[in-house]
Amino acid sequence: MRSPTMGIALLGLLLMWVDTGWTAEPVTPISFLLVNPSAVHRKVFRLEGVAKRVVAQSGSEIGTKQALCGAEFELEDSSGTVPVLYRVRCQVGEQRATVVTEGMRCVVEGHMEAPPTVIRTQDGKDLGFRIIAHTLTPVP
Repeated sequence: MRSPTMGIALLGLLLMWVDTGWTAEPVTPISFLLVNPSAVHRKVFRLEGVAKRVVAQSGSEIGTKQALCGAEFELEDSSGTVPVLYRVRCQVGEQRATVVTEGMRCVVEGHMEAPPTVIRTQDGKDLGFRIIAHTLTPVP
């Protein structure tokens, strides 16, 4: 029979393991995504690179009409470049959306959007493939 002290110690070790980031996903090189984008459609990746050709985005969410903030940009690392769409609800305080700037080094966690068939926008442009960012964290 285990003592309560043993259980508390095991819980403490588990919490330290989770808190230290051991469970963090490794950074994927962008070149891995470019080999066959359709093969990694809807898979989640963690990428690190520099934001280039940043275009700020704003609008409102369909249905709720809540304000959306974010940016479209290209994320570049030493192995390649991938388009990224980062859109989140505009909020204040700690929930505020990260502002993406030209040349900003960041970590992007998101999924690859690369359907096997060509999808075109309303104005006839080929949508291609891109990362839909779930989170964006600046790297100092």
